[in-house]
Amino acid sequence: MLRYLKIFIILLFISPLLYSQKLVNSPYARFGPGMLEPQGSFKIISMGGASTALGDAININYSNPASYSKVDTNSFVFDFGLDYRILILDDGTKTHFSDDINFRHLVMAFPFGKKIGMTIGLIPYSSGYYYINNTTKLGDTDFDPLIGETEERHRGNGGYNNVFWGIGISPIKNLSIGANMTFLLGEIKRENVFLFLDDNNHYNNLLKEEVRVRGLNFTYGVQYTLDLKNEFYTTAGFTFTGSKKYKAETMNIVSRYSIYTGSEFTSDTISFNENLNNSITLPQSLSFGLAIGKKDVFTITADYSTTNWSESLFLGYESYFTNSNTISFGAELIPNKSANYNILNRIEYRVGGHITDSHLMINNEQLREFGITFGAGLPLNRTKSRINVYFEYGNRSGSFENGLHIENYYNAGMSFSFYDYWFRKKKYN
Repeated sequence: MLRYLKIFIILLFISPLLYSQKLVNSPYARFGPGMLEPQGSFKIISMGGASTALGDAININYSNPASYSKVDTNSFVFDFGLDYRILILDDGTKTHFSDDINFRHLVMAFPFGKKIGMTIGLIPYSSGYYYINNTTKLGDTDFDPLIGETEERHRGNGGYNNVFWGIGISPIKNLSIGANMTFLLGEIKRENVFLFLDDNNHYNNLLKEEVRVRGLNFTYGVQYTLDLKNEFYTTAGFTFTGSKKYKAETMNIVSRYSIYTGSEFTSDTISFNENLNNSITLPQSLSFGLAIGKKDVFTITADYSTTNWSESLFLGYESYFTNSNTISFGAELIPNKSANYNILNRIEYRVGGHITDSHLMINNEQLREFGITFGAGLPLNRTKSRINVYFEYGNRSGSFENGLHIENYYNAGMSFSFYDYWFRKKKYN
């Protein structure tokens, strides 16, 4: 156990270096906090993201803190994951490819007493990376002969992360309650450059925006399990995250520079505004879930979640936000968990999907998203530890008529979930 604890502590300190940002180019990351990261462990993601009614002793479900009460006494679980993403952008005339591999999550769960479990971890909240380049030349429909050829460059970097600590308790049989205390922090930088290519007498323009955010919030969860005959069961779950105002430090710079200087850093500052006491407000979120299954054989689950993004405040981006709703569903099958020789029978096979009305409203159109997922939990020999893998195909779309584009994405991930015992003394040397 101690070797995993040491690894966890080391990774917790270096993980901000591992997780710099997702270099997957989505222009929809230009707005507010950027593109929201899918939440949940790889088991959860491979089951479509449905998490509210799930929980077991081996896989950490940090989406609903009530599930922590199921952590085995005298044991702990350490989960570390990486993912690889491909995004193909289609604007109706051409396509663009981008990909990236990066740190995904670092989570550890352990018991704090009988039917009391704790979890700590680091997970991404959003990614602000994008790069857009557009050149207007002679012959283009929007070419202006008085201005000449122009070039625009729009770039975003950074993102926000969640560091959390949670506790789950089972005060009476079959009922679990829990809470996560989450610290949101990070920074997003955005640059907009406007270049005049035909006339060296024009000044090129540069606009910069930086938003640093930090603050605490809480997520509360409840799960109730009804035991049925022959080891069948059904579980209902609920989570709630309240609306929260976070401290924000912002900086906005508008400058201009001449082509003769050769660098945008030798420029005239037109305006500079720095506010170290600004704020943003992120919205409240609710989720409801139901799961049915047979212990160690199969699980079928579904979730409905809603987030009131129309009530959020984010430094002038409010007009792009609208309420978001998601329906997610998934299933898991274990052919024979106790099989001694055929490892294929002990694999946890998973499948799922989700349908989402996005939080973004652009040009009076709400973005839509759907995805299908597959995954597996691969048990390691003579231990409860496992390797979780998942694959996801998704589509995020807006209509070409409204100046939007389509994004097809392919995600794959692998996490190492190590299960060991908590300070158990050896009986024999």
